[in-house]
Amino acid sequence: MSKSMLIYNGDIWTGEGKAKKADAVLFSSSHIEAVGTYDEVKNHPLASEALKLDVEGRTVIPGMYDSHLHLTALSRQLEALDLSKAKSKEELYDMLRKKASQASPTEWIYGVRFDNSSWEDDSLPTLKELDELGLPNPVILERVCTHLHVVNSRALMEANFTVSATTKGALFDSSGNFTGALVEGAAEPMVQIMGKSLYDKKNEPKRILRTCQLLASFGLTAINPCSAASYGLKENIDALLELKEKNTLPLRVRLYSDEPHEAMKFLPQNDKWLSYGGRKFFLDGSLGARTAALTFPYVDAPFTQGILNYSKEEIKHLIVDCHKKGVQTQTHAIGDGALDQLIEAIEAAMELKDQPGGVKHRAVHLQICRPDQMNKLAKLGVVGDVQPVFVPSDIKITENRIGKERLSWAYAWKSMANAGMLLTASSDAPVEPPNPMRGIWSAVERTDDQGFPKGGWLPEEKLTLDEALRMYTVNPAKASGLEDKIGKIKAKMYPDLVVLDSRISVLDPDKLKDVKVLLTFVGGRLSFGKLDGWERIPY
Repeated sequence: MSKSMLIYNGDIWTGEGKAKKADAVLFSSSHIEAVGTYDEVKNHPLASEALKLDVEGRTVIPGMYDSHLHLTALSRQLEALDLSKAKSKEELYDMLRKKASQASPTEWIYGVRFDNSSWEDDSLPTLKELDELGLPNPVILERVCTHLHVVNSRALMEANFTVSATTKGALFDSSGNFTGALVEGAAEPMVQIMGKSLYDKKNEPKRILRTCQLLASFGLTAINPCSAASYGLKENIDALLELKEKNTLPLRVRLYSDEPHEAMKFLPQNDKWLSYGGRKFFLDGSLGARTAALTFPYVDAPFTQGILNYSKEEIKHLIVDCHKKGVQTQTHAIGDGALDQLIEAIEAAMELKDQPGGVKHRAVHLQICRPDQMNKLAKLGVVGDVQPVFVPSDIKITENRIGKERLSWAYAWKSMANAGMLLTASSDAPVEPPNPMRGIWSAVERTDDQGFPKGGWLPEEKLTLDEALRMYTVNPAKASGLEDKIGKIKAKMYPDLVVLDSRISVLDPDKLKDVKVLLTFVGGRLSFGKLDGWERIPY
């Protein structure tokens, strides 16, 4: 088994900028030894004995980093009933009937990723309609945004859940009848009961490992899972600890949680493979469910401005407390109303002193962000954890939700970067597919999968390929305080890197979403792909 590897004849994007040309990289199991031209690297003392890999002009990039996803929820959704292909409510109901015919009468039916905004009739499924299907099964349906669930009466009965006019998060029709829809964390009791029934904890480590292997196949070498027990998105930390102890984690995991940080003290702070990143807060909901908190009424639903989960004083107290204790926060804020709250809270925190270690607070999503807010966030040094991959999905709903006159505030990644914000990219999986190449394509092209609109949606917000790559490599490493270890192909850094199947610098941008990963290395070991004579992670 070779102890060092020399990759050469590559189009190597190092993350260092365009000044340094590189077509070769030499690394051992512990760190990158040398990077540059082949003539430079071949003279290194380890090069003569290295395993040599000619990548034939293909692109090599640093390992990619998803800054915000829900790992355990993704692993469970991969085994759930995928409703994303339902083109109407009727098709969704047909899929439920078919699933019920294959299940025992007591088995929960967990349907995920339905998107009513893509239907001609975009009305939500209802409790009454689900009950009229005559299914004996408890049913819980999760909208693609994960911020809205619809249940049938059997699910309510199984969870011993009673809905009244005062039930927080329950939606009612004009006659005062419960529709079956529960927004934000209201469905959590049923999600917990369903999870205990469908997902055996003994098998969870295997399920999560399979999901991590999938992520590695997409070129991901680091992720930030966000544990959100209040939303039914709790991470199985015991399973992650088990995988780490067995040395089988195929990527680096830095976990954020909505539980108080004192409850996470058992997780290491600076472990290479599994560590605690900080505290997670949810200020509002989603644009799709019309629960994102806006400073104006929804254009297509003027009776609401969304939902704020905290008062100004509550969130200010929580973020200031984390700041005093040196805990990085990662706060979900989609609407500009939620961002106003967050900015005020971080301003109060920054009046104290910089956090130990210099890490900055993080804002997740930032989908509706006014120019004045971008400038304030940049001045405060807030990291923007954004999701370019939301653009293809949300093109069709955004103008209807916020109005044409406010579109320039929407998904404005280029404007945020120009304002001076550090932006990291993510998928928010299982909300969107976790393949980062799809996110890179989305950032560069800003169209849907059919190429609409031609030239891109709000094309002034398009990013260059270099900017998009940085959002998945250099920037998330910096945001996590790991810029001296990962995020670049640079001597002395960890050997986390990816070999792609094409030379993306000359590729038609529309083809970026189809780029595949050939090899993924994390910590020098192979986590995805086939390569004889080199150590791979033993899973």
